[in-house]
Amino acid sequence: MIKQTGFYILIFLMLSASGCKQKTPAVHGGEDRENTTEIRGKLQDGATESILLEEMGAREYIPVDTVKCDDSGNFSITFMQKQVAFYVLRYGPSGYVTLLMEPGESVDFKGQLENKDSYSISGSPGSALLQILAAEHKRALDALGEIARKNREFVSAPDYSELKLKWNLQFDSITSVFQDYSIRFIHENVRSPAILIALYNLYGQGIPVFHPSTDFQMYHFVDSALMTNHSELEAVRMLHAQVAEAKLLMESDQQSSLLKNGEIAPDFVSSRPDGSALALSSLRGNLVLLDFWASWSNLSREENATLLKAWEQFGKMNFRILQVSVDDKLTAWTSAIEEDGLVWDHVSELKRWETPVVDLYGVEKVPFNVLIDPSGKIVETDLYGEQLLSKLDQLLNN
Repeated sequence: MIKQTGFYILIFLMLSASGCKQKTPAVHGGEDRENTTEIRGKLQDGATESILLEEMGAREYIPVDTVKCDDSGNFSITFMQKQVAFYVLRYGPSGYVTLLMEPGESVDFKGQLENKDSYSISGSPGSALLQILAAEHKRALDALGEIARKNREFVSAPDYSELKLKWNLQFDSITSVFQDYSIRFIHENVRSPAILIALYNLYGQGIPVFHPSTDFQMYHFVDSALMTNHSELEAVRMLHAQVAEAKLLMESDQQSSLLKNGEIAPDFVSSRPDGSALALSSLRGNLVLLDFWASWSNLSREENATLLKAWEQFGKMNFRILQVSVDDKLTAWTSAIEEDGLVWDHVSELKRWETPVVDLYGVEKVPFNVLIDPSGKIVETDLYGEQLLSKLDQLLNN
């Protein structure tokens, strides 16, 4: 899990449709046919229903045209289009389809008023790409929704802790599979603006598929691909500006908060599970592994197995482990300590990412660790698995 960093990249078109800028309907007589785009559609059970077409600007939805279906559910929209653009076709109480159209395309759409997810589209390769992406996204969201439903249903069950751990693993698996799919989609369609949608997809409010702080290279990749092929689009130029700004901020943050080998590790005092205080400096004279973790982090729980090996091999030497939890619930924290058999020192303020020592050490993710020598100086950071065990052996046995 990742802590929010000091920069954000704005999510593409996450604005309300209210307050849209009005646009004068296009006049078609005598204009270049190459720039005339047409959408012919049929909406099952959609007799006399209104159809709204909006252009997706970088900051707002811009109304293009509103038409009514005839008695058979047929409709047609024709408008002038200067460049490739995203559109939203809205119908019924909540139906909508995202389109990516080139000027001059003749698009055929078939949908159902009562089933917004069932539709077909032809005549627009970009829109067809978005339909494929949307179908995969929906499958992931449906699976995550089922996990959320089970979580609500069984929250009072006696074995809820075990069930939640299983669901957390399922959640991680589903999101990992969809992120891998999205990465392939982006790499296979680098010339299409459709990759913007893949980059900005969400699993839910505030849960992006690609988080700027951990997946910045993907933002950078999409930026470079689209600036090469579609720099005329406002959304692409906005992404480019945001990536450039974020890069500067990241470099600045890294310079100001980077833990440097050979420097004294910042001292702190925090609370043990029983409420007593423990200072990092009280462990001086030992090689100390300072490890940031959380009971809810699967990667942390997996890395605990490495710590157990380290303790088994070096626990009788001048070696100590101090784990700092970014949990917010005492029972979850202490249960994880017991379940994983973690017999060394533990502290936490139970304030999740608001824990002062998290900011002191610039922690952006868990697990994260710092190896500190007996004099209190930083030896190295971010050592895991066999790499950590090898380093401990080198320091303690030599």
